[in-house]
Amino acid sequence: MPMQGDLQVMALADLIQHNCQDRNTARLTIDYNDQQAVLFFKAGAVLHAVLDDLEGEEVIYELLSWPEGQFTLDMGIETTAKTIDRNWSSLLLEGARRLDSRTDLETSNNSNSIDQEMNLMATKKKSELLADALADLLQESSDIDGAAVVGIDGLVYSANVPQRALDDSMVGATSAAVLGLSKRSAEQLKRGKLKLSLIQGEEGNVIVATLNDETLFVGLTSANVNLGMAFAEVKTMIGRLSALL
Repeated sequence: MPMQGDLQVMALADLIQHNCQDRNTARLTIDYNDQQAVLFFKAGAVLHAVLDDLEGEEVIYELLSWPEGQFTLDMGIETTAKTIDRNWSSLLLEGARRLDSRTDLETSNNSNSIDQEMNLMATKKKSELLADALADLLQESSDIDGAAVVGIDGLVYSANVPQRALDDSMVGATSAAVLGLSKRSAEQLKRGKLKLSLIQGEEGNVIVATLNDETLFVGLTSANVNLGMAFAEVKTMIGRLSALL
């Protein structure tokens, strides 16, 4: 039986992540304002996407900008077409970057050149301050091995992740998806506003916590860490990083 739902309840980014991580073979159909898009998943990737005359990656970027829509997920349906080569995390990161650029363009159209230059300088300075703060906090910490400050759209503002097997884009896209799912779960189960989400793996833990309504903190620990101490250090880090935002 197909799974049906609303993109305001389960976002497209979450649907893409879950189907790719679960390595599902499936067809996702999305309807919004008399438009219909279709995506196909297989072996941990988005293979093909079509929207009217548009095909491939550009369909994903357009869909990520839709504010709402209804979706139907049919499992076990394959396609012979392949129009997408990017991995799913890279697709989500590029989509987030384009949304951010679109917002910046709209803002710039309503600002004079002096305001634009000042905003750019402020953003650059903030990024540098965050990078310095993360480096200092990790040097002081005995429990947190790596950390990042990420926008709720998956855009990485600053990251200090020593593990070579990880890249910043993967940290950003995955953390934003975890935050979205955790926030909705807390609300739907009447647990109130989300404070922190913990994922435990055999080789370590991932701690995702909100810095503010637009930004989140991601902390990585080893598997044998004292979680009570790790949570205490995360709380300290959040306090110091929040002052920079």
